[in-house]
Amino acid sequence: MTTVEKPRKLGIAAGAGPLPIALAEAAQAAGREVFIVGIEGAASSDIARFPHAWVRIGAMGEFLRLLKEAGCQDIVLIGGIKRPDLSKLGLDVTGMKLLPRVARWMKAGDDGLLRGLAEFFEKEHGFHVVGAHEIAASLLMPEALLTRVAPSDQQEKDIDIAVRAALAIGALDIGQGAVACRGIILALEAAEGTDEMLRRVARLAPELRGRPEAPDGVLVKLSKPGQERRVDMPTIGVETVENAAAAGLAGIAVEAGGTLVVDGEAVARVANAKGLFVVGLGRARIEKGSL
Repeated sequence: MTTVEKPRKLGIAAGAGPLPIALAEAAQAAGREVFIVGIEGAASSDIARFPHAWVRIGAMGEFLRLLKEAGCQDIVLIGGIKRPDLSKLGLDVTGMKLLPRVARWMKAGDDGLLRGLAEFFEKEHGFHVVGAHEIAASLLMPEALLTRVAPSDQQEKDIDIAVRAALAIGALDIGQGAVACRGIILALEAAEGTDEMLRRVARLAPELRGRPEAPDGVLVKLSKPGQERRVDMPTIGVETVENAAAAGLAGIAVEAGGTLVVDGEAVARVANAKGLFVVGLGRARIEKGSL
């Protein structure tokens, strides 16, 4: 008789946004047990629908204890967390011992911090760090147009301009997104994140940005070159579409296979209702646009 191996239990370190819930649902649908550790002040109260616990961001020892006692073997770090003020973390003993390394990792940028944490969990505590895309490939953006509206010729040119800008800031570990309109870069994403960047665009004078009555301009999101995809991938959702529409943009272009889409059906539905396009860019198109 063939024995079917039970899927490894998944621990989810949950930050802000809807992705931790979407991931937990996808994991359970695939037959995995999940246990969510919600970061206080970041994670949604919706994690209460699943086996869960709460921990403050500086309580690393408690975080590790909870995952081990729950029997988690694989862990995924998902959801937004604001870059911490090291002086206000309220560190426990494990956190205090880790602090010098965290400070060193942070000097290497966000990607350096995330790589360091992944190595800490794996080499020192025996967890296997996995990416959300490895758990739920259905969350990945396809190389396709999701909407009824397609980019115009000018918007295709703006996509290429924003691709070059996004790759440039990504290489410097600054951010993942850029907004271009009629041949001009309007905004680059930094530590504030995509939604705040779009709110900045919405505050620009109408003659600079697209307008709701005559949408123009595009948002492009791409992975940073060499990015640690297990712990950090570009993400869009309904809020991204709503903010792009409020900024007067005509659409959104993201990296196919390298961007997480929270509830793709809802994203397409809202984008169609607002007259925006949402398109996944293949690697060949990104490389072409970067020239």
